[in-house]
Amino acid sequence: MNLDEARSQQKQVATAFYMLAALVLCAMSILVMNLASERARVQDETLQWQRLASQYLDRGDTLDADTSAELVRIASISLASDPLQGAVLTVRSLDDLRTFDTTHFDHAADITAQIDCLAEAVYYEARSEGIVGQLAVAQVVLNRVRNRNYPDTICDVVYEGSERTTGCQFTFTCDGSLIRAPRGNAWRRSQLVAQHAYLGFGRDVTRRATHYHTVAVDPYWNESLVRTRRIGTHIFYRFATRREREAGIVRERDA
Repeated sequence: MNLDEARSQQKQVATAFYMLAALVLCAMSILVMNLASERARVQDETLQWQRLASQYLDRGDTLDADTSAELVRIASISLASDPLQGAVLTVRSLDDLRTFDTTHFDHAADITAQIDCLAEAVYYEARSEGIVGQLAVAQVVLNRVRNRNYPDTICDVVYEGSERTTGCQFTFTCDGSLIRAPRGNAWRRSQLVAQHAYLGFGRDVTRRATHYHTVAVDPYWNESLVRTRRIGTHIFYRFATRREREAGIVRERDA
């Protein structure tokens, strides 16, 4: 092979390499554009579902017929807790939705109100606490809802006794704190904590506590309860079992 043939072969190889590189670059560009387009589509759909879900939760009686039909599709999707994945979306058969009517909007509005009451308890009672401390306050409210000694809804538990100047179960409901409406990042975080607790994600860090107070006070009522643990600036308690009462045990050591 002479020098000219060698140079010609090198040019052919270089040309083929450049063409291959151009093809690869073109394919990558198309892939990136498709991914960007798909991501934008998903974002648009996500925003649409968020908007519809907000309408579904806020109030259904002001929606038009077309929007209401879309909301039925939302109702076919349910959110469930999973110990490994955290939250799992499942799709129900539309056959289950034959009884869907406007009462479901009222139910959704009631759920929203209950979560708001829970978020208010978290905000006014523990907005300076960490996430675990805020979850603990939310879990005390939920533990009371499940306890026969207290009302059976979140709002009724939180605002029990609020009509009196003394005797309210949660101080913020009768000490004037509600004059200042919740706001800012602290309120948003309180809402997220309340939603997390309401959906039942995570274990009960309070160990079934139904009472708490700050470390700055030592109220008389804690003598008849079992101390479960301290989280942040709060100490948590639960009712004693019959065996504990008979044995005179009212407190446990901190975790």
